[in-house]
Amino acid sequence: MLQTPQVVFHGISRSPAVEAAINEKVEALTKFDSRLGAVRATISQDGHQTTSVFNVRLDFKSSGKDIVINCQDSDVFAAMNEAFDKAERSVKEEAAKQRQP
Repeated sequence: MLQTPQVVFHGISRSPAVEAAINEKVEALTKFDSRLGAVRATISQDGHQTTSVFNVRLDFKSSGKDIVINCQDSDVFAAMNEAFDKAERSVKEEAAKQRQP
């Protein structure tokens, strides 16, 4: 059973929209790895809110391997989408390794 992702915000206010999007994206990852480990997503913004970038970091286990992904963008959703695109590729790669004899 999938655990609810832990979402941490640093330097920005908590966003229900970001949390909901993360929950949806984590659930989508389980299509590729039904034993996906607990996911921790850290959303941070350093510096002044109008001139800095958002950092999205994902930490989780896939097929027993620790995976850490970092992405940055001036738009939090773009950074999050890029991070989850990379996470999907990593999960698919680990699943393919597990299927090999």
